[in-house]
Amino acid sequence: MNELKNYVDVNRESFEVYEYAPEDWNAIAAKLDETKSKHKSVNIPLKYIWRAAAVVLLAFGAVFYTSWINWRSQNLDMMMSNELREAEFYYNDLIAVKVAEIGRLDRSAEVEVFRNMEELDQAFLELKRDLEDNADNEEVLLAMMNNYKIKLEILEQILQQLEARKAL
Repeated sequence: MNELKNYVDVNRESFEVYEYAPEDWNAIAAKLDETKSKHKSVNIPLKYIWRAAAVVLLAFGAVFYTSWINWRSQNLDMMMSNELREAEFYYNDLIAVKVAEIGRLDRSAEVEVFRNMEELDQAFLELKRDLEDNADNEEVLLAMMNNYKIKLEILEQILQQLEARKAL
């Protein structure tokens, strides 16, 4: 490294062949500043654009799907009239009272009643799905009411049998 420095120092005059005016140096500096200040265009690969579009599409689809589900459930609620809701609350309260009476008389019978009522509950859920499909609403509503009535009749018969057994 020292040899290079010595060589440059010794031969400095031979390197300075051209003389530049200070204005020339200002012009060169301005051009350098110009190139630094120019914004370079950024090329984004097409695969990233497709990926971003896919993510946006998935997000939009998820929002649309959840909105549709909410709309469907609201639509079902509107289909179930206030009278049906009142009847549902009424029958559920009666059923709860009957099951509590059965439990008071015989705990093992209460467990068996719950097991047997599951079939009727499944039938009721199918009726609700039919109501959601808007298939013969009046028939479906009547079938739902009959389902509740059958549950109550079964519970009343079980209560009568338990009370008769207890009376003996």
